[in-house]
Amino acid sequence: MISREEILRRGYVDVKVFVTGLRQSHRLTIEREKTIHGMVPFLVCKFYIPTTELVRLAEELQLPVKHKDVVVFPKGMMPSTIAEKSAVVATAEADVIEAEIEE
Repeated sequence: MISREEILRRGYVDVKVFVTGLRQSHRLTIEREKTIHGMVPFLVCKFYIPTTELVRLAEELQLPVKHKDVVVFPKGMMPSTIAEKSAVVATAEADVIEAEIEE
């Protein structure tokens, strides 16, 4: 599994999630938001992912995950525990989505 530091360094992570019975590949990109605690990195998904899968991803990757109005933090973490002192600019590659049917 990829580490949190590696995700922050690269600026993105490719994940596999289940959406309405299909296993899909999504690229989540890092976007930093300014808060009173400092810059907080969020993994942002551009396409729909069910909340249960967002919770699983947040726990596995130990980073908050965001999609539209839904924000999920890993258990026991808040913006103040994740905030960075200085923001690092990261670049991301083009978005890719793959779908496959599992039997």
